Amino acid sequence: MKKTLFILLAIFACIGSYPVVFAQQQPVVAVAPFEATSGITTAEANMITRVFFIRLGNTNSVSLVDRAVVERTIQEQNFQAGDWSNPQKTAELNEGLNANWIVRGQIERFTTDILVTVEFYNVSTFRFMGGIDIRIEDADEAYDKMDPIVDRLIQTIASSGTRPQTTGTTTGNLANRTYNIGDRGPAGGIIFHDRGFVADGWRYLEAAPTDFTAQWGLAGVNVTGTDVAIGSGKRNTQIIVDRLRLASESNRAAQICAAMEINGFNDWFLPSRDELNLMYINLSRRGLGGFASSWYLSSSQSVYNTHSRSGRVTSTNYCMWSQRFSDGFQSNAVSRGNAYSIRAIRAF
Repeated sequence: MKKTLFILLAIFACIGSYPVVFAQQQPVVAVAPFEATSGITTAEANMITRVFFIRLGNTNSVSLVDRAVVERTIQEQNFQAGDWSNPQKTAELNEGLNANWIVRGQIERFTTDILVTVEFYNVSTFRFMGGIDIRIEDADEAYDKMDPIVDRLIQTIASSGTRPQTTGTTTGNLANRTYNIGDRGPAGGIIFHDRGFVADGWRYLEAAPTDFTAQWGLAGVNVTGTDVAIGSGKRNTQIIVDRLRLASESNRAAQICAAMEINGFNDWFLPSRDELNLMYINLSRRGLGGFASSWYLSSSQSVYNTHSRSGRVTSTNYCMWSQRFSDGFQSNAVSRGNAYSIRAIRAF
């Protein structure tokens, strides 16, 4: 079986049968080794992974991260199967892969057949975006039945609107400049996230050079509409600023961020929970950025309920997601009435 599949793979590597879906600039996809579970050997799982990898590459629709790089990165970070649902772990994994999409698979024997389940993750949002499963009689049959999985991935990427940009930024005079994590950004801050492509007007996130301290404000007020995801901080900040204006509050964290101007750039905002976490992972934990070992505030509202001994909700408290940079702990119960560290960011 192994010899037959190897010959088929070698022949197929020379043949391309798919049209180019993404012209010129292609999404970058990392394929994790498919996991072998009940009744499946590691060798069989590896062979099926290779079939998928080669078939996907021959679509000419995506750029693939080298399999050796993917496997080495997973081993170095001790990334486990249960970590796929953890945004922080996934973010750390992708720092070594620099991909737009990550594909993982699971293979198990189901009665007399083999069940192959493949899942797709959009790295820019760290969210599961769908998947597909097929049944095959043996590993050899993967060659003939892999098309539906490959087709579904290509369709999912296309429908997501992913349009990567391998060079350039959205700033006119920096059109041919690319950045790495830890580089000095155009506003004099430090780059802490590169999602690998431009969408919604930005590719990079840049942290301001220094902190300030301020209160979040709006104690006891339900600020609806904020989100925790990467890419939501700017909108969150505007929502908070509008509510602060209605409440006649001033000198609050979101207002100060929105009014900042550093080196001619005035597009700063208070980071969302997940954007704040990326700063911790990619900068603070690596000793970059000059962060304090204190609580930092995000622009994402949190709701914290207190309960009686019987489990009845006795009070609902509107707080904000915060993160302690001494150890990375995130809390949804920090009071809005106290001043904490703030690090503004911008997207470009």
